[in-house]
Amino acid sequence: EAAARALGYIARHNGELAQTVVDAGAVPLLVLCVQEPELTLKRISACALSDISKHSPELAQAVVDAGAVAYLAPLIQSVDGKLKRHVCACLAQIAKHSVELAEVVVEAEIFPKILTCLKDVDTQVRKNSATCIREIAKHTPELARLIVNAGGVTAIVDYVNETRGNARLPGIMTLGYI
Repeated sequence: EAAARALGYIARHNGELAQTVVDAGAVPLLVLCVQEPELTLKRISACALSDISKHSPELAQAVVDAGAVAYLAPLIQSVDGKLKRHVCACLAQIAKHSVELAEVVVEAEIFPKILTCLKDVDTQVRKNSATCIREIAKHTPELARLIVNAGGVTAIVDYVNETRGNARLPGIMTLGYI
């Protein structure tokens, strides 16, 4: 756990440090940690993968190439709110960079499952799932249509109506992209 946390803290700061974490061969190990039964290790590893992915398309691609999306996507249905927070954030960080990366996230069959996260009791899960949906919707009309076909418009409208403050922004932006 401590090692995974340290890798995330290193990668969090900038792309150069995140690239160092990737070059050290840590990403496949973090993906293995996501698969472990220990909940805390899953959370920390998902967070570290998110911290790596956020900086550039190349770093996000390194996370995808290690097979992370296939193991992260099913975790959006976890009963653990903290894990769902990190998983939704990580998938958003991957999807934000390009159409191709967004399609990888979509192909992991997160829809319509991620829409249920918009009603989660944890406000951060709701916001991170809305952000993930926004990051997918922004790329192409086809990706936006996929969200619509999954029932996303109703779910996003409900999210915007039930949320207050700046947490509404990802939902409002998603509706704009759609």
